[in-house]
This record gives sequence, C-alpha cells and structure tokens, in this order.
Amino acid sequence: MINKYELKNVWHKLTTARDVNERLPVTVQLHDTVFSVLALIAHHDNITIHGIEIHPYFRDTSLSTIKRSVTTLLESGLIKATVSETDKRERLLTVVEKL
Repeated sequence: MINKYELKNVWHKLTTARDVNERLPVTVQLHDTVFSVLALIAHHDNITIHGIEIHPYFRDTSLSTIKRSVTTLLESGLIKATVSETDKRERLLTVVEKL
C-alpha cells in the first residue's frame, strides 16, 4: 500500500523532472522516454544500450524505442558515445559536460 508521504515525494520528483526538461534549450525539448533515458545515462555514467534495456525502469520499453532515444540524444549533442576498451562492440554512453 502507498501512503500519502510517498505520493507527495513522487509528485515532487515528477515536477522537478519536468522543470529540468523544460530548461533544456527550446530546440531540444525531449519526449518523456527520451528524457528518462538521458536521466539514466546521467545517473549511470558509461552505461551501454544493453544496460539501459535491462534496467527495471525500462522493462516495458522496447529495444527499438531505447535505440531511437539514444540516437535522438546523440544527434542533439546531449550525450556522447565512446568505444569500450574491453569490448570494441560496446558504446559507452555519457552526458556531455554542458547542456
């Protein structure tokens, strides 16, 4: 069962997330899923697409949607991808320093 305190916390986090998204440059306003992927990449530096895919938050999100979100973020310059030194097939995703 959820209590009132938990719901208040959820509302605070939702409004904070929307505020952060709205402060991005006007040309980069992001869909909720794309913004969620951006937030996860910021939280887990050097995460891979597979890492995003297996994260419980994205359990109901298709791999193609995640890939589209990553492509959108790469094209908008909000994240960068670097080749892993241990596995050249992996691309490590990080948020750029200045948004």
